[in-house]
Amino acid sequence: MKTLRLGVLASKSGCEEKCEQLRWQTAGALLLVFGACLGLYLLTLTDVHTYDAISYVLDVDRKPWAELFHPHHLAYGPLGASIRRLALALGWQGSAAWLIQAANALAGAAGVTLFFALVRQTSGSNRHAALAAVLLGSSYAFWYYAVEVEVYTIAALFLILALWILLRLLEQPSIGLALGLGLVQGLAVLFHQTNVLLSIPALWVVWRSRDEAGQRWLSVSKPTLLLAYTIPLGLIVAGAYLGVGVGVSGFRSWTQLYTWMTDYAHTGWWGGAVDSNKLVGLGRGLSATLAEPPSGVLLGIGLGGLLLSNLRGLRQSHAGLITLALLWLTSYGAFFLWWEPENIEFWIASLPVFYLLLVLSLKDRVRLGMGIALALTMLGLNWAAIEARGDSRNDLQRQITTALESHTGPGDLLVVPDGLLELYLPYYAQRENLSGLTQAMNQSGGDWALACQQIQARVELTLASGYAVLLAEEAIQPRPAPPGEPPSMMERFGLTSDQVDACYAPLRAMLAEVDLGAGLPRYQRIAAVQELADANGWDFRQGGWGWRFSQGAGQHVVGQGWQLHPGIDAGLRSPPMQLDPQRISMIEVRMAASTANREAQLFLLDAQGQASEERSIRWRLADDEALHTYRLEVGKLPGWSGMIGGLRLDPVEVGDGGVIWVEGVSITPDPHEVDP
Repeated sequence: MKTLRLGVLASKSGCEEKCEQLRWQTAGALLLVFGACLGLYLLTLTDVHTYDAISYVLDVDRKPWAELFHPHHLAYGPLGASIRRLALALGWQGSAAWLIQAANALAGAAGVTLFFALVRQTSGSNRHAALAAVLLGSSYAFWYYAVEVEVYTIAALFLILALWILLRLLEQPSIGLALGLGLVQGLAVLFHQTNVLLSIPALWVVWRSRDEAGQRWLSVSKPTLLLAYTIPLGLIVAGAYLGVGVGVSGFRSWTQLYTWMTDYAHTGWWGGAVDSNKLVGLGRGLSATLAEPPSGVLLGIGLGGLLLSNLRGLRQSHAGLITLALLWLTSYGAFFLWWEPENIEFWIASLPVFYLLLVLSLKDRVRLGMGIALALTMLGLNWAAIEARGDSRNDLQRQITTALESHTGPGDLLVVPDGLLELYLPYYAQRENLSGLTQAMNQSGGDWALACQQIQARVELTLASGYAVLLAEEAIQPRPAPPGEPPSMMERFGLTSDQVDACYAPLRAMLAEVDLGAGLPRYQRIAAVQELADANGWDFRQGGWGWRFSQGAGQHVVGQGWQLHPGIDAGLRSPPMQLDPQRISMIEVRMAASTANREAQLFLLDAQGQASEERSIRWRLADDEALHTYRLEVGKLPGWSGMIGGLRLDPVEVGDGGVIWVEGVSITPDPHEVDP
């Protein structure tokens, strides 16, 4: 008996030693995978950002906490703000972009590591687990969003954990696993609302579970598992949305709350009938999720062929897995086929399930070798593609932004096409005065007539303030999307190119071409008041140039000038500028009048924009209704000094029902004061 006991003890000691060794090997493998992925992602952090990425960064950098809750990914803004606050407390200075990218890289590396562990436990093979890790980690969509500022990588981490729990539930149902599933899915939903779709395969797994005596004090029945799953899920999701909607946003009706929660679904820009364009978009989206075209198509064919050729053996060896996977892939696939199939970010949620099926189907060395070859090919292709895409030197929008920055001042208005420039200009160039089609339509509630008025008013306000206006040719003459491509914003708003172009027609005579550089798009420019003052003046037949008329009825008519019906103390006033009277010989005013009153006056405003009799010139208009050029000698004005801060033309002292036409105002420099 003693010898037997010693043998048993020796056997236990050997087993414990082997188990300890196995645990260390497992820990080492996990650390190796995590370190390799994190290093890869940090080395390839992108410097070329998507529209959504820049918008997230600007939100985190600038908005107060209460405005960071986006209804379709509720937790991402607050997470970014929390990371930034912690970094600021530790001495960080600057934008949150790198911080959030690093957080995504951590989440991406953690997701791949977790997937490695999941496949290793399910297959019992380090080779299959390593293959699964390489496939997931090097897929273009997963990789790119792990090095970008986006919501999908963190959501994918929770989905991979949910997949692991679902596989455990298939084997051994328990209340703890069901509670964990509800908790993890709830967090996934907070990072992207569409992860409610996971409930379809999750409910199937929970409901198919056979009754088990899992704990002494409670039988694990189907209803019990169902409650254990749905209660934490409901508490997390409903609690978060109610807390933000009611407590932060102040909604007081279910209609307001529902409209906010489903904001994108009400735009009409996504969804719609599944037609041939959607099917083409599906093919593009799925292939581009793996790699950029045409490589993604070939990789998709290769990986899909490997899986389909081994489905029979997979179904025999993994009970329930095929059904779980099909429900998962069908749920997400059907929704995003309807929603926006060409968008690669939406297919990230399906990658772990697809790769799990694929890897588990590879039963022999030949097929495993083929899978490894495809995975390594994907790794090499996407490494090159992501480095090229992330290089700011290859970013056309950054080049345009730099060029526009050099041609503008902080107060100038830029009318830009819908897209990245709306965010690039404030983020990279601190140009905040921007307008465009989407902004105007959103501000007008979708009314194009009102939106056009608002655009024209912003142009007028900018010019009246003394600044220039730059307009992209693509913004003032937008084109429909090419066949087979998603509709442009113009088309989504139900507008035509002619409608948009007509809005800018009154400005065209003032526009001058801007040379941004070779290969960059065309821009037009309306000069600022100071440029025109230094270049001899304003031809009102081309435009109003920011001048404004007060104390009467005034209308600018393109091709003719200012038509004025003056009242008492009426005046046509220039934008603010700076003129040295010592460098001016005369100011010429070309105008015609049909009024009985013929006394006109030009005020040379001081630096504060104030008018005085001492700084003015009076003259009498010709006794006819023809256009005349009146030459007013500035150098002969006695008794005042200082810079001229603007001009004010009073066409007559008191209006009497007649009409004044002002065709132009020009400045003649003193030839003795002009620089040689």
